[in-house]
Amino acid sequence: MSATVCRVAAIALPGLHGTTVLVEAAVSTQLPGMAIIGLPDAALAEAKQRVRLATQQMGLALSERFIVVNLSPAALPKQGSGFDLAIALAALAASGKVPGGSLTDTAHLGELSLDGALRRPPGLLSAVLAARELGFRRVMVPAQGAREAALVPGIEVIAARDLRDAVSWYRDEGKHWK
Repeated sequence: MSATVCRVAAIALPGLHGTTVLVEAAVSTQLPGMAIIGLPDAALAEAKQRVRLATQQMGLALSERFIVVNLSPAALPKQGSGFDLAIALAALAASGKVPGGSLTDTAHLGELSLDGALRRPPGLLSAVLAARELGFRRVMVPAQGAREAALVPGIEVIAARDLRDAVSWYRDEGKHWK
């Protein structure tokens, strides 16, 4: 059985310049669970619990199989909870809940709460600036950080209140996005 690998773009801030991180997810035939690989710090490794519970709370159940999430480039240390949105979308795409076609065209920045709400991650403005410099034309951010993200000219900002909003945007479910 061949697992479909779904990819979502995020931004790491390892120093003065941002780096694109591809968050890859695939479902394997193992028992249920999730692993995050690719040099995550402790806060990022805990994303598997936030993602599992947030998706459940939003009625967006993940696959009942094992989900492997790889943060690429693997050798680059990654830190913080700002990858939560990208991890959740990659896992949902691998589970068949989100169309996986255009998830790398947008940089995804946001921390998940246990109820699925999105929170502004530290360094949001710097990450949006880095996304623009890396060639992204669009970022998806928590609604509470949208005004800050909009300060960066030349990049479209998609504001999502929660994980359901983010999924709805990719499913093209008719909400008027700004």
